[in-house]
Amino acid sequence: MFYNLCFGALKDAATDGVKEEWYLFKDASHTTKDSHDLPGGWKSNIYLVDPSNKEWQKYLNERNDDVYVNFAFDGYQIDQLGRRSTLYNYNGIPVNLREGYASFIEATKQAHPDKSLVMNAVSRYGARQIGETGKVDFFYNEVWADEADFTNLKAILYENGVYGNYQLNTVFAAYMNYNKADNRGEFNTPGILLTDAVMFALGGSHLELGGDHMLCKEYFPNENLTMSEELKTAMVRYYDFLTSYQNLLRDGGTENSVSMNCTNGEMRLNSWPPQQGSVTTYAKQVGGKQVIHLLNFSQANSLSWRDVDGTMPEPALITKAALQMNLSAKVNKLWVASPDVHGGALQELAFTQENGVVSFTLPSLKYWTMIVAE
Repeated sequence: MFYNLCFGALKDAATDGVKEEWYLFKDASHTTKDSHDLPGGWKSNIYLVDPSNKEWQKYLNERNDDVYVNFAFDGYQIDQLGRRSTLYNYNGIPVNLREGYASFIEATKQAHPDKSLVMNAVSRYGARQIGETGKVDFFYNEVWADEADFTNLKAILYENGVYGNYQLNTVFAAYMNYNKADNRGEFNTPGILLTDAVMFALGGSHLELGGDHMLCKEYFPNENLTMSEELKTAMVRYYDFLTSYQNLLRDGGTENSVSMNCTNGEMRLNSWPPQQGSVTTYAKQVGGKQVIHLLNFSQANSLSWRDVDGTMPEPALITKAALQMNLSAKVNKLWVASPDVHGGALQELAFTQENGVVSFTLPSLKYWTMIVAE
């Protein structure tokens, strides 16, 4: 997919046919254009156009024609800039950007019905209107400091489910070790893996790799932080795991509650939401399978997915935890899998079930282990 803002023009855009009447203004008398200001050395600031303006939509779709004629892109990744102050069109009428985004998506799909579309819901802005068009292939949420907690990720996934009628998956654009990336250095592997573990277990995915490097800033070419060999290897295993078990991770299911306890003191357990110093469980029923995710916050120094300074500690490996969980339905098979061991291959476990209590020994937990009862 190619990338472009839905409403951006450079200062000399008039020479290419962009009209003054298409812009967004900070005042009702069309004196001051709204703009996204860029550092010195860039060609121009970006001046914002009304995405609902029909002439602008036609103009940009004609430019998209040029793109598709010359490059074999599958579609268009549409960007925006999140919440803005009150803005006006040239005629002094306040503009509803959220509704404008929906109008833009509709027009873009009509112009190129065979091409895929996705639009960034920056900090959730416009997510409902984007999803309710029914014209995007998945939700794309760029998340920032105002959504810094792991609980925010789950809230976004819930909202997107509602907005997309539970038909669309969610990809998070979430930049890791953001403050650390102001200088040269290396990504903090524990922070990356814990965040990926939570995102994947909750049913999301993570846009975090661009070209030959991991993303640390919204400016994708930024390469201040490098990946260790350990992290590179782990990334392959985590995405293999996401793909291998996608039907359990990203193919619906119903969130539920499964009571669990550890009988030999190897771990402290709590149900979602996460708690520092504990292993957090997140459960859902997927068809005839009961899935329980174990997420290791035992050594976590915060409950933020961002790990902005790259200080999230590595969790201690937990082995041979004696676990019990309450399941009233008869269990015929019990197995576990983790991207942290055995390349993600499943391990079938011995267990007993008596009076609705399933007892078993968990082989290991590093960051994330998935338990499946069939």
